[in-house]
Order: sequence, then structure tokens, then C-alpha cells
Amino acid sequence: MDEERFWQLIDAAREVSAMASGQAAWLEKQLRHEGPEGTQPGALIRDFDQCFWVQMQKAFRWDLWGVASLVHGEGTQEVFLAFRAWLISLGRERFEAALADPDSLASEVWPAATGLPLCYVGRNAWAGLFEGQLPTPTLDLFVEPRGEPIKESDLAVRFPKVAAAMSR
Repeated sequence: MDEERFWQLIDAAREVSAMASGQAAWLEKQLRHEGPEGTQPGALIRDFDQCFWVQMQKAFRWDLWGVASLVHGEGTQEVFLAFRAWLISLGRERFEAALADPDSLASEVWPAATGLPLCYVGRNAWAGLFEGQLPTPTLDLFVEPRGEPIKESDLAVRFPKVAAAMSR
């Protein structure tokens, strides 16, 4: 699966549900039942999972962490994980716009926004077909987000549109 096919699946899931939980359920079903003839069972699931984590890595940046902190009122690893998955759930166009300008998310953000169910799509789809667990992508536990950390006191100045949206 290439990146184009990954985003096509995300867009199709968005047509089914605006919520990440509904998208995740649909994606799990699709990944278990879809796949070109002659492909190894599970190959589509592994490929989707790999593409998902590549996109998550693209969004592993301090500026987006700052926006997540403004939206959710805290900046923990789990909150940021769910926030990045939520960005993916918005589709390629919004995801790439957020990478280019995180403040552009002002019209999209809301405190309950979470994409956490998308983090488990590959694992859940795999479990629906096979014993054992989906091989997990290798993650460096000591990696920091890209860019420079932003002081909490500077977040509203750096992302004024998001700050204004959250104060309504």
C-alpha cells in the first residue's frame, strides 16, 4: 500500500463517520476483508499500519504539541498521540494544511477531539484474522518531537486563532 491508497482509505472512512471511533471500526472491517488477489493475508493490514505510523511521525512536532496543549489543556504523551491520530482522521488535505500551518486548525479543534481509536486499527484488524499480535513498528523511545519546544506562556501568541477558538 502506498501513501495515496492509505489516504483513500482514510477518506472513505470519513464518509462513513466523522468520529474516529466509527472510522476505526470501518477501517478494521475493510482491512480484514480487502486485499488484491494473490496477496498474503495480513499484508494490507501491515502496510496500512506502517503508513499510519509514518503519518504519525510526520506530525511529531513541538508546534503541533503546542496546539494539542491549547486544545486539551494539557500536553501529555497520550494527549498528543490522540491529537495526531485525530489530525489523520481529518483527511490528507487538512492534515497537510496543519503541518504547513498549525494555527489553521482553529476551525476544526474542539476539546473532546480524539483520534485514539485509529491507533489500534492495525492491531485490531490483525487480531480479527490471526493469533498473536501485529508486529509493532520500531519506535525510538528517546526521540523528541521535531522543532523547538514552545513555552506554555507563548502558545496563545504563537497560535492566536486556536487560542481564540478555545476561549469561546
